[in-house]
Amino acid sequence: MATYAQELAKARKVGAKHASDAGLMAMFCADTLQLLVGAASPQLVWEGAQAKGMTALELAKLANDNPAAVHDLMW
Repeated sequence: MATYAQELAKARKVGAKHASDAGLMAMFCADTLQLLVGAASPQLVWEGAQAKGMTALELAKLANDNPAAVHDLMW
């Protein structure tokens, strides 16, 4: 399994349209997540979401609907 940094770098190189779901999630975490949920570690949230088998869309919906649950993903 690739790391957050690897997925983010690969996604930035190919762009969101061509990125894997993990890469798209890494871009979301790096670029948008903190605007929706406040102070959260993009890498820790990404790792928690990946461990739970979430998709990028599921994480985005969770961030919009329940920011506190996104913070729980860090632990």
